[in-house]
Amino acid sequence: MHSMILNSVDLQDLKNLFEEVLEEKLKKVNPKGRKVSDLRTRNEAAKFFRISLPTLNEWTKDGVVIAHRIGNRVLYKQNELEEALIQIKSSKRNRA
Repeated sequence: MHSMILNSVDLQDLKNLFEEVLEEKLKKVNPKGRKVSDLRTRNEAAKFFRISLPTLNEWTKDGVVIAHRIGNRVLYKQNELEEALIQIKSSKRNRA
């Protein structure tokens, strides 16, 4: 192991060095930069849509929302849940 003496190193430079090293290490662990917090469980996805679990299951089977499986767990990506929302275009009526 190498030893280093830190006599005249600026604190901000040291922080920047640690940040760079940590970012490199994290990229190796998570190369696409996805956050684990972006994944939602079935319960969280159902709460997001304010629907029941059976309805979420039907929507998943029908392809309305995309589910991902790891082992026996079913997870949903937050951005895909948001993309599943469809904007309703309402017509403006002339009111007299």
